[in-house]
Amino acid sequence: MAQLSRQHVLDVENQIKCPANKLFDFIKNNFTMLPQIFPSVLKGEVLEGDGNSLGSVNRWEYVLGVRRAENGANPDEILVVKEKLVEIDEKNMSFTREGIEGDVMKNYKRFDLKATVIPKGTDDESTLKMSIIFEKFNENDPHPYPYLHFFERMATMFGSHLNKTVITQ
Repeated sequence: MAQLSRQHVLDVENQIKCPANKLFDFIKNNFTMLPQIFPSVLKGEVLEGDGNSLGSVNRWEYVLGVRRAENGANPDEILVVKEKLVEIDEKNMSFTREGIEGDVMKNYKRFDLKATVIPKGTDDESTLKMSIIFEKFNENDPHPYPYLHFFERMATMFGSHLNKTVITQ
C-alpha cells in the first residue's frame, strides 16, 4: 500500500508601514533586488526569464543564520536554492515561488514560498504574510522552522528598508 504524502504549511506575518498596493508592486517588480537590500545574507542571479515574471527561475545563495545552529549546523553556512515563480495573483496580492533544487530540497519533496500582502484598516499599513508550503520525505523529518525564522527576519529588515524608500517616493 502506497504511503500518502502530507502537505504542511508554516506561516509568519509581519506588519509593514506601507500601503498594501505599493508593497505588493514593490515586491512583485523588484524581487531580484533583494540581494541589494540584504547583502549580508542573500546573493542571487536570474537563470531564466527576467526574475519577476511567471516562469522565471532564480538561483539564490543564502545564510540562514543563528537559528540554523539549533539543528547542529553551521549558522554561517552558505546554502543554495534554485526556485521558479509559478504563480502571481494580482487580485489577492500574492505570489508563489517553487523550490526546484538545492540544499532545502535535500530534506523536502516540496518547498514553496507564498508571499501575500494583506491590507490593514489604515491606508498606510499592511501585513506581509509568508507561508512555507512543504512536504517531507519522511514524517519524522523536522519542520523547516529555521527557514520560517529566516523569512521572518528578512520581512522585518524589508519593512525597515521600505520605510526608507517606497514611502518617501
